[in-house]
Amino acid sequence: MSPRQPDPQWWTSSTHCGRPLREYLAARDIQALFQFLRSRGFSRSAIAAASGLTESRVRNIAQGRTLVTSYDVLVRIADGFGIDRGLLGVGSTASGGPHREVAVDPGAGPGFVGSLAALAVGPAPAELAGYLSSTRPDAATAPSVVSAATVELIRTIRDQHRQIDAAHGGGSCRSSVVSYLTWASGMLASRFETEKVEADFKAVLSDMYQVAGWSSHDLGDHAAARHYLTAGLVLAREINELALIAGGFYRLGRVSIHQGRAQEALRLWQLGQIVAQDSGNLSAVAVLHANEAWAYAMLGSGDRVCDSLARAKEELGRIDADTVPAWARFFLAPADLDGISGVIYGCLAAHQEHRARFAPLAIEHAERAYAKRGPGEERSRTFDAISVATGYILDAQPEPATTAGHTAVDLVVATDSARATDRLRLMASLARGYRSHNGVGGVLERVGSLAAH
Repeated sequence: MSPRQPDPQWWTSSTHCGRPLREYLAARDIQALFQFLRSRGFSRSAIAAASGLTESRVRNIAQGRTLVTSYDVLVRIADGFGIDRGLLGVGSTASGGPHREVAVDPGAGPGFVGSLAALAVGPAPAELAGYLSSTRPDAATAPSVVSAATVELIRTIRDQHRQIDAAHGGGSCRSSVVSYLTWASGMLASRFETEKVEADFKAVLSDMYQVAGWSSHDLGDHAAARHYLTAGLVLAREINELALIAGGFYRLGRVSIHQGRAQEALRLWQLGQIVAQDSGNLSAVAVLHANEAWAYAMLGSGDRVCDSLARAKEELGRIDADTVPAWARFFLAPADLDGISGVIYGCLAAHQEHRARFAPLAIEHAERAYAKRGPGEERSRTFDAISVATGYILDAQPEPATTAGHTAVDLVVATDSARATDRLRLMASLARGYRSHNGVGGVLERVGSLAAH
């Protein structure tokens, strides 16, 4: 008969197949954990009941057919069997939280961009390197040796969180990805099977910092976003992974542009462009050209907007899909160039002198992007809807603006993204001249109600 409760000493004192059980837990090897529990008399049904899994999934995990990467499932397993969450790297039960709070914003100081300029062409300055060390946790729960299989597991976790973020917004995954990041960064103090495993590990960990930074940005936590993105840049420079460095500059620029700091964003993207050109990675070059156009739009420079978008389109046409880094794959989506073009033209049309020419282009590109979006692009579709509504407002068409505005509000409500809410408010601010229009007035009321919550 299966015991009602496992012995709490098992997790720190027992062995399985000649290895300490805590090493399997540190590596999140749930297959080994379930095999151990079976050897101690737990039936599959008992394991399923304690972990909240089906018996068939328990069997597949125990037989190595299914990997467990879900943060929520790991938490259920830890709590169901009385395992301290810290042993599985999902936040210590005693600490009450999955990760440390990030309090320091690298961008708060006047020398931040200058330090990044140094990193773009050489080793990370000490003032930036400190952001990587400040995110490292106690390595006590990390595996003693990092293998290629561990790197592949972290890569899978990174990809899953990037997909969740794109579909549902940063609020749907930030806590989870930061918890995984805390666990994985502890392995920087571990030994590595080979030099290649070490380089691969640091590359995927650097990219996981980008995922954590991006989800933080999407939640409106820009201090944490810059903190994680800077740490990822430092790690990418340590292994001279130029495409990842370019990606870090791209995302830091997006934080700045969202805050209305166009000159700073442009400088960051220009620095990223230097790195991207050196890397020879055309996808990174294309992404950065497109985003430079956004900064020029905010500054009201129509000719430079058109030039940068033309360059982005040209580079996009030359890309070999097999060479695109994980962080830039979104730009290969059929809708993405249209999507960012809709945002950029709408931003440029906010300048009165450019309105007549570019508001119709904002509508055209945003509507085309909205129609092309597929599964997994729900947040981008939300931004497209906001761009459509913005374009119609700027083009003095309140009737279609009303329809698009209600669609945008519906999508924002369904997306856990503070960034989407901020853009919706910007659209509403442009629409206030039509507040006496019944349709637009109704949209503004809904936006106001959303902001109040």
